[in-house]
Amino acid sequence: MTDTKPVALWCVPRSISTAFERVFVERDDFEVLHEPFSASYYYSEDRLSDRYADKAPKPENNYKNVFRDVLKPREQRVFLKDMAYHAKPLIGPDLVSRFANTFIIRDPKYVLTSMYKMWPDFTLEEAGYEELYRLFRIAEEAGQKPIVVDAMTFSEDPVAVLSTYCELTGIPFQKDSLSWQPREVRRWENWEGWHEEAQKSTGIQRAERRDPVLPPELEEMYERCLPAYYDLAAHAIHGTHRRS
Repeated sequence: MTDTKPVALWCVPRSISTAFERVFVERDDFEVLHEPFSASYYYSEDRLSDRYADKAPKPENNYKNVFRDVLKPREQRVFLKDMAYHAKPLIGPDLVSRFANTFIIRDPKYVLTSMYKMWPDFTLEEAGYEELYRLFRIAEEAGQKPIVVDAMTFSEDPVAVLSTYCELTGIPFQKDSLSWQPREVRRWENWEGWHEEAQKSTGIQRAERRDPVLPPELEEMYERCLPAYYDLAAHAIHGTHRRS
């Protein structure tokens, strides 16, 4: 991969993606953009969701404007973390050509049960798997070899997974970026309630492998998400020089 394009970490919700992002927040050689396309999806004149319909749309949040801002010249290389569904209208060859595209996934049973606690009315699109997989396939069809991180594997062996991730993206590996002091992260202030654990943490926490109890009303959505998850999981990295 090129060493100058912005690195995009496309994710589904509740996938330890913010902890992964925190690693890059702690580095001094990246400018981190936290979910910039969420402003377009929820708060723009182009918005695709009525979740925040009480908030007046802002033209500066329109997709064209946000995309232009993401790509503007900056002093440091950009690391962007976002949900693929937030960028839905932009997903296509032009979008994937602008980034070193990487992905983080998690078993949908964990994702859906956690999402249900935050947004009991979340939609299949907000679960994130279908657009994430669509973006992955477009990147593959463009001749890229997208990097996929499994959230649980990352939490269990962060040094091995992150070192491989850095090698494949042309990023110098910094082991000391895996630990930090608890603090508020200004970039996350618009998502109060979602990132408290990542702000209070001092490093990558090992995620518990358990079998969450899936509410019956989520069973159909779970079945809808599984094919995309399995296809993406087949490409996940596990350690230095290894892909499954």
